[in-house]
Amino acid sequence: NEGRKMSENTEEVKLLEAQIMHLQAEIEALQQQQQVNCKDITFQFTGQMQDALAFLCGQTQDLEEMVVSRLKEEVEELEEDLKLQTRIDGISLNSCIRKTLQNRGQEVVQLLCLSGRCSELVFQVEFQLSEVKDGSRTERKISDLNLVLDSNDLQSLSSFLSRYRPAPINNGKII
Repeated sequence: NEGRKMSENTEEVKLLEAQIMHLQAEIEALQQQQQVNCKDITFQFTGQMQDALAFLCGQTQDLEEMVVSRLKEEVEELEEDLKLQTRIDGISLNSCIRKTLQNRGQEVVQLLCLSGRCSELVFQVEFQLSEVKDGSRTERKISDLNLVLDSNDLQSLSSFLSRYRPAPINNGKII
């Protein structure tokens, strides 16, 4: 009877050890995903904003007050830039969703979905942004561009586009 009990305890210990290993692997995978997410967050920013986001993601150990101060300044600058841009081009964005599709070291491919308004036209734009870093040089490409409009807005856009006829281009030169 005692031998059977030892065997059951051994089996239970093995089962618990297997669960512990599984949980440790899951924790490691989540930590790696958190690092990827932090890289995604800081990917498009430079300077003070990138420093602040790196601090918030635990990638740097700067003083908290300095980082928060830098972040506040950067946000204020971005808000002013956005107001100016909206006044100039009349485009206001409601949302921007970014999802990383591939991240292979020097190459990152993201799916972006923007929604907003331009004058009375409500729109949604989806596209893939590929960014390849080669030393200090960065090459960006947009692909799979989709524009989603309401059918009434589509008629207005078609009317606008029919009035606008760009000059034909031949070998990169306008004719």
